[in-house]
Amino acid sequence: MLIVQPASWAPASPSADLVWAQSRDGQTLTAQGCDPVALLPQDADVVLVLPVLATSWHRVALPKIASSRLRQALDGLLEDRLLTEPAHLHLALQPGAQTAQPAWVCACDKALLTAWLNVLETASRPAGRIVPDQVPQDEPAWTALNTAGQAWWIHAGPNGVWPAPLGSIQQLAHAAHADTGADTRPDVRPVLRTEPACASAAEMAAGQPALLETPAQRLLRSTQSSWNLAQFDIKRSAHTRRGQQLMQAFRQVAYAPAWRATRWGLLAVAVSGLLGLGARAWEEQRALSAKRQQVQQLLSQTFPHIALVLDAPLQMQREVDRLQRASGGVGSADLDVFLSDFMASSLDGIGFNAIQFSTTDIRITLTGANDNNLPKLQAALQLKGWQARFVAPTLTLTRALPLAPATPTRP
Repeated sequence: MLIVQPASWAPASPSADLVWAQSRDGQTLTAQGCDPVALLPQDADVVLVLPVLATSWHRVALPKIASSRLRQALDGLLEDRLLTEPAHLHLALQPGAQTAQPAWVCACDKALLTAWLNVLETASRPAGRIVPDQVPQDEPAWTALNTAGQAWWIHAGPNGVWPAPLGSIQQLAHAAHADTGADTRPDVRPVLRTEPACASAAEMAAGQPALLETPAQRLLRSTQSSWNLAQFDIKRSAHTRRGQQLMQAFRQVAYAPAWRATRWGLLAVAVSGLLGLGARAWEEQRALSAKRQQVQQLLSQTFPHIALVLDAPLQMQREVDRLQRASGGVGSADLDVFLSDFMASSLDGIGFNAIQFSTTDIRITLTGANDNNLPKLQAALQLKGWQARFVAPTLTLTRALPLAPATPTRP
């Protein structure tokens, strides 16, 4: 996953720098940097993070209306709250928002967002997902960062996302409470994070230590929310959304701590299944080896003069055929049996003018064989236990399977 954020939320340009971070599992960083778009690493999953000062947050109650008219309804709800015409802004709804329920709406400059998306797509790094840097959350958190050439406190909590110049946290919390009238829950100890560049000023303003967080780590954390601003007229294609959702779900299952027990369970099931299959294969191999040994013992007991056993069934069949010939009986591979089987097959115009008979095979020179009638003859002979191989004009036959010996004898 490649995560990118414009270093400055200004008109997009291929030469403008982007802060980027790369992660294989969505949980840990593998690489980071700040480069123009042409120098960014190649990755199949690109996430665009909007700077915190490029977004504004608004709480609305969604009306019961068709989804096709939802964007128009948002324009009407937010018209009096925005400093810009709603048509010039891109709006995105909170994940899982339902009608007649309060929901957060994120707004940003539509022209700038579209321009950055076009720059990424032109560089063969199209963004499959768009996320905000900070999002409203149940537990309040403060982040100190340098952006737009100034140090800022960013408050993200149940009252929304509030940026303010770096100063007292109490002043920022009071401003958020006064504007929303919501409970700031003073008993909840907030999480404090700060970039290394403004760590000392942030800790002095907060009056307590803060967790150090690099810009790349903050970008990675922003992708772990369920937000996706690719909605309405900037909505990605259905195929892109499905692929992105599957990739995000795979990362969650494969790497998220909440799925650790499930991963261990699946691993245990897989290992037990492999062990079971291995044990079953071992048992089958033992049974097969025992049967093979029994056949070899039967051959050695029946024909003691055979010292070397290579293929017990075939050697036994040959010995039986030899004894049948010596006693005047008809063997399964004798010429009489072959001629009977050959004449009983579907000849369909096939004849022969020469036969060469040996103890191992029978070679017959065919006449009138072609691609239409030859397969029928071969299939008929195979059903009778003969293995047929044709190299024009000779058909070579051997016994494919041991057959019961014929009962009649020569007069």
